[in-house]
Amino acid sequence: MSDVDKHRLKPIDQTRRKLLGGLGSLAGLSALRPAALLAASDDGTGAGTAGRAASAKDEPQQAVDVDFRLSAEPDTTPILPGTPSEVWRYKAALITGPQDTLTPVGKGFVGPLIRLRRGQRVRARLENRLSEDTTVHWHGLHVPPDVDGQPRLPIKPGESMTVAFDVDDRAGLYWYHPHPHGPDGGRVGFQSYAGLAGPLVIEDETERALDLPDGEQEMVLVLQDRSFAGDNELTYLGGAGSMMTRMRGFLGDRVLVNGRPPETREVGTRPHRLRILNGSNSRIYKLAWSDDRPVTVLGTDGGLLAAPEKYPYVTLAPAQRIDLWVDLSAAGIGDQLTLVSDHYRAGTMAGGSNLPAGARFDLVTLRMARRERGVQQLPKVLDNRPTTPSVSPDTPTRTFELTMKMMRGFAINGRQFEGATVADDEIVRLGDTEIWEFVNTSMMPHPMHVHGLQFAVVDREQIGGSRYWNGLNAGLVDTGRHDTVLALPGERVRIALTFTDFEGFYLYHCHNMEHEDNGMMRYYRVRA
Repeated sequence: MSDVDKHRLKPIDQTRRKLLGGLGSLAGLSALRPAALLAASDDGTGAGTAGRAASAKDEPQQAVDVDFRLSAEPDTTPILPGTPSEVWRYKAALITGPQDTLTPVGKGFVGPLIRLRRGQRVRARLENRLSEDTTVHWHGLHVPPDVDGQPRLPIKPGESMTVAFDVDDRAGLYWYHPHPHGPDGGRVGFQSYAGLAGPLVIEDETERALDLPDGEQEMVLVLQDRSFAGDNELTYLGGAGSMMTRMRGFLGDRVLVNGRPPETREVGTRPHRLRILNGSNSRIYKLAWSDDRPVTVLGTDGGLLAAPEKYPYVTLAPAQRIDLWVDLSAAGIGDQLTLVSDHYRAGTMAGGSNLPAGARFDLVTLRMARRERGVQQLPKVLDNRPTTPSVSPDTPTRTFELTMKMMRGFAINGRQFEGATVADDEIVRLGDTEIWEFVNTSMMPHPMHVHGLQFAVVDREQIGGSRYWNGLNAGLVDTGRHDTVLALPGERVRIALTFTDFEGFYLYHCHNMEHEDNGMMRYYRVRA
């Protein structure tokens, strides 16, 4: 695999609204049209026809509770002082549904916050106004495979796809982002980096009964890192170090929160809820408070914990979400509290950026601007309904070894991405509960994501010594429900999953986006 040509998002010609075409492929064929480079591989599954079963032809005749359009398109937006930067972004329009279904996330390029209620029937028209194939993956949601936004069902440039699904997940913070992959490699990293990502919140009666902070006391924070050059041009892979960047994962020179540089927010002296998404390509955050107070966790990827838990810090890997409570009732006017990403010791391949992995930096500062009195108290019980799959010594176990193929990407059990081709040991039975163990024998951490369901972390075990990626273990929140789990170098991590409701193909992969784009992704198949 040759070095990619430099990927630079240059300012848009305002008279032509030039698309981000010709940005280079993983094979260095930047002279060709991206659409030609990124045509979906023929996986031989006949999925294209199945994918249209829930599309515009049939679904409009069915009643829905929420109906909206979501388009992926090029745009310019101010990020740093000076010239606006060229980005790709999601824009949305509500057709039917509650007025708070779609709300902006700050003033940056992050996609709108989609707020849904459990039990709703949702229809979304997904429009591709880009110059290459894309998809929309509903990360963490339990939806049919043909709605999951997989690379085997691409949306071509200038085309759209309408999908519908029932909201059947617990209340929590989820998100949506692209998942395209072509014969020359994946484009998840680039398209997400260009700006295609947004948060999605599900609400339900259990959560509403807790009277948790909302309105101005609820903050949705999307953490991303980016690099800029020239006239505020976003830069991605390119140059002499591009191969090494693909191996370790992209690290930007500065962090953005909701698409803008970190800022100070003026708040009242009351409890607040911070719902945080790690939307970075590969960066792991070590979330801590500047005054060393414990971090109080309400929930994880799959919603609320049984009860609040306190940690010295929280380790948040790419794609993971965390739900935090912070009580500012005792603060004085003018006091400040900063959420930081604290120091940790990263590996030898963690450099290559002015903000290397393990560096300490500020994320958001809360400044007490007004005295407010409230009656909200941290609940002692959040959601104690059983959420963990039942496992026993007889529960079948599958092992997935996570390895590096030096200069040839990454692999799972020696295999790399092959479209929707599945091996015999990647076929599971509908209704079964299994234990999957991820064994990381590589030098890099791997946040492993399983599509189509939420799982429980059973345990983790150190199986090999590692001098690096230290200082993160005490912040691993393994309780609750998850769709992404971090496997550090030299670790075996076991998760319990139950395959319910839907037959078909789903992905499992590392959510270091450069790793998944370079082979560390596979399909598994659910059969009755």
